[in-house]
Amino acid sequence: MKDNINDRRVRRTKKLLTKSLTTLMREKKINKITVTELTELADVNRSTFYLYYKDIYDMVEKIENEMFDDFSIELNKLYLSETKKESTLSFFIFVFDFIRENADICKILLGEDGDYNFLNKFKEAILKYQPPIMYKMGDDMGRYFMPFAISGCIGAIQQWLEDDLKISSMDMSLFLMDLITGGIKSIDEEFILRD
Repeated sequence: MKDNINDRRVRRTKKLLTKSLTTLMREKKINKITVTELTELADVNRSTFYLYYKDIYDMVEKIENEMFDDFSIELNKLYLSETKKESTLSFFIFVFDFIRENADICKILLGEDGDYNFLNKFKEAILKYQPPIMYKMGDDMGRYFMPFAISGCIGAIQQWLEDDLKISSMDMSLFLMDLITGGIKSIDEEFILRD
């Protein structure tokens, strides 16, 4: 029982620190944030901060890693449970729902002054779990289409975050799926015409 209470306290404290960090990152760049101002805003002792993190950069890295661990676990579950036809739309809905749930931190990390490492991890995660629709391309063209499509998706996600998530996850998913499907279809048709 005591461990359960301690676990809840740890989660609550880390959540307070993360929320406070997000608030500060809206106001200034990460290299201008001090542990003192973070802990004062979170109403947490500095010594408590140092129980969990070495410094602000370590905290950001751990937040990112935790997010991507959650992202990968949930996406893997999705892939195991869906059929190929369902999984492309489910993939996009999952990505948009995940970003919506983590909007505060994603808006900062994917924003104008965002974290390049976070952006790369995000691209890698999507590449690793690319939706089945991408497999239609084949290896030669797929090598070029995938980075193009992912960059476009990330650009759309960044704009969506900037617009405060006004469009639903479903509508964004259908929109991107239509764009990508249209791109694949036109490439397929072009290669058919060449043959």
